Amino acid sequence: MRVLVTFEPYARSMSPYDLLSRINCGQVVEWGRNKCVIDLGNCSSNALAVLRDINYVAHVSIIDQVINRDLDTLFTVAREVLLNLISSRDGTFKVIVKRMDKKYPMTSVELAKKLGEHLSQFARADLEDPDYVIYVEVREDSFIVAHSTRDLFRKRREAIPMDWVDRVIGIVEGPREVYEAMDLIQLSHALGIEVRLITSPLLIDRALRALRLNSLPRVRVVGIEEALNDVDIPIVLSMHANYNERKLIEVSREAFSRGLRIGLILGNEYDDVSLGLRNRAMYEVRLGPMIGHPMRTTIALAYAISVIYTTWLMSSDASRG
Repeated sequence: MRVLVTFEPYARSMSPYDLLSRINCGQVVEWGRNKCVIDLGNCSSNALAVLRDINYVAHVSIIDQVINRDLDTLFTVAREVLLNLISSRDGTFKVIVKRMDKKYPMTSVELAKKLGEHLSQFARADLEDPDYVIYVEVREDSFIVAHSTRDLFRKRREAIPMDWVDRVIGIVEGPREVYEAMDLIQLSHALGIEVRLITSPLLIDRALRALRLNSLPRVRVVGIEEALNDVDIPIVLSMHANYNERKLIEVSREAFSRGLRIGLILGNEYDDVSLGLRNRAMYEVRLGPMIGHPMRTTIALAYAISVIYTTWLMSSDASRG
């Protein structure tokens, strides 16, 4: 049995022979590009589990076939691999493609989508938490077709639940500078939250060009009238507020228990939140100690989100206990 092992990004200089010393068996078939192929033919049955537990190992896949770069052959082989894994349509799958040859005409996402649509005729796809992974690596002259399981392929990394992302919205009034818009766009992309900007669309276009992005999936330019649409608890974040983080924690607990959406309203790098938006808010909260200096808008938004998510984590732990 041959396995394809991918190292974590921070372990690019790691020698694959260190893996062999950890599992005390196996042979290195090839290595490079932060990956290696290892033959486990002389290893015991627990070798895969030992590989999985090595800190700097990111992914482990069992290689089924190495084939010519022909889509029809790929579809046939991938279907056979999936059907061998799943009997009577029990179990779910996901396709992951890594394009090592960047000259290949289809992107990794395009090929994964095309192959996934074909395989969905035979089993149910689950992009979030599949039982099995069909892994395809595009080489210069071949496809590597491999498979893995939920526990083997990827480490179980604890993270904020995805359904929390839709329950916090950032609303920023009047950002003026391109760098400010860039920071907010990057924060939205990093955390997945919706950010509503009350500003000129031209400013956002300039920020997009600077970031070399083509779209704004979760960033919207809005008018002040629609800024609080679908927000259940609007909260102004301001250095001139009377409440502190304690109030934000209290309100977050209420939102968590009732399934409500929080809107965090902020001013820009020069001006605080206007009276018009303040009058529509339910609470005003000051963040940090009384030092007399305001936070940058993006930092304040990230700070407040971290307080909310931490409160929700503790609330969810308490409810389970």
